[in-house]
Amino acid sequence: MRTLVQGGWVVGFNGQGHELIRDGVVVYEDDRIIHIGGRFDGQADRTIDARGKLVSPGFVNCHLHAGSNAPTIFLMDHTKADYFGSNFIAYGAGLRGTTDSRATARVDVEQKFGIWAAVRGGATTILDVGSRNAEAFVEMCAALGPRMYLGPAFRSYNYVFEANGRVEWEPDHEAGFAGLERAVAFARKYDGAHNGRIRCMLYPGQLDTCSVDLLKATRRAADETGLLMSLHVAMNQVEFHRMLREHGLTPIELVASIGFLGPDVILGHCVFHSRHSWAHYPYVDDLKILADSGASVAHAPFKYAKMGIMLESLSRYRALGINVGLGTDTYPEDLIAEMRIAAMMNRFAEGSFRVGEPKDVFDCATLGGARFLRRDDLGRLAPGAKADLLIINLSSTRYGAVRDPIKSLVECGTGEDIETIVCDGRTLLENGQPQTVDEAALLRQIQESGEEVWANVPKWHWRGATVDEVVPMSYPVRAGG
Repeated sequence: MRTLVQGGWVVGFNGQGHELIRDGVVVYEDDRIIHIGGRFDGQADRTIDARGKLVSPGFVNCHLHAGSNAPTIFLMDHTKADYFGSNFIAYGAGLRGTTDSRATARVDVEQKFGIWAAVRGGATTILDVGSRNAEAFVEMCAALGPRMYLGPAFRSYNYVFEANGRVEWEPDHEAGFAGLERAVAFARKYDGAHNGRIRCMLYPGQLDTCSVDLLKATRRAADETGLLMSLHVAMNQVEFHRMLREHGLTPIELVASIGFLGPDVILGHCVFHSRHSWAHYPYVDDLKILADSGASVAHAPFKYAKMGIMLESLSRYRALGINVGLGTDTYPEDLIAEMRIAAMMNRFAEGSFRVGEPKDVFDCATLGGARFLRRDDLGRLAPGAKADLLIINLSSTRYGAVRDPIKSLVECGTGEDIETIVCDGRTLLENGQPQTVDEAALLRQIQESGEEVWANVPKWHWRGATVDEVVPMSYPVRAGG
């Protein structure tokens, strides 16, 4: 079926980069865009009136972990020291012998919610970093509708907390190599499934949970299969100092030295390079190593802003030629909000309003992810590209008068402004109404799931604390009625 979208503003692609077309049109037939321009003289089976709105390419979310938002409240655990920005370790590890807070995520509720929240936030292409319940997860994602790059995670060590609150790394090297074998077998079975919307990648867990031997084996597997890879690197100070202590190398130096890096690798976060103000290790130029390798970075600014940490800095990475895509990694899974935070944190890092331009972060959310994925048919609206597009309502008091729709979107917008989402020619959201999920039912289920997660905190927390002790309420609570 041929569909004509009559803009508003259309973000077209001119072969080199994005351009804005005032009162433009987008025409797609089945799963492909066939025309972008100021007018279309051919016939269409259906016309969508998007005047007063922005027609944008679908975003590429380069880093998320599908699941409930319930455990992420423990990121701000009041009962622990910060562990030098240790990030998810606070809730991704339990007391030795217990199960952590994320281990029982159900595909039909928690993981479904995580993916749908990302779609609602504008992502038509999603990299789920280490998919749990992988086979069932594939079918759920296929029904929900986004384009997925997924695969089971594997690692050599597990995080555990001792009774005194100290985090330890418990080795299980056999499990790491067995996990790699399972991931390769999984990719053989599912890569290209569901008309190509399901693609597979190799997802070794985190640098500090993977042995050098496992990472070398993963590199060999990627070379043999052609699969892309993602690895959390330079994600916190715990890892930074652990790598220096054990290997005498920074995290980025280490992965470069073993031949792991390359254009087929995207590094999750990659915040703590040698010249970062928290690291202050002036003996090596990590960013030059990274730029020379051709590897990409998945930047999730809000997750780090929560912890009082920022990338130093987005403009510095890009000026060196490092490809940067955007991810969420936390809630809300809203890439429009992530664009704004990425821009603001860039300005804070550099102390200048002349960096963090809206076009830069919009490029990261679209072309950056597509470039890593080696997809010149994603992240852009152009003839031959996939029919992945968003229609965003700019007519609200949040925006007011709009002169430049990209600046308005980045400075004022949220995912709630997205009215229509099309992925691979299939409409997932139309005029604000979900087409592939019962959103009201899913929200009821996720609240019930969250209550269960919070009630179970004493069973895995290293101190046996309750949720109210770990993350107190903002204000005192009293019963009504």
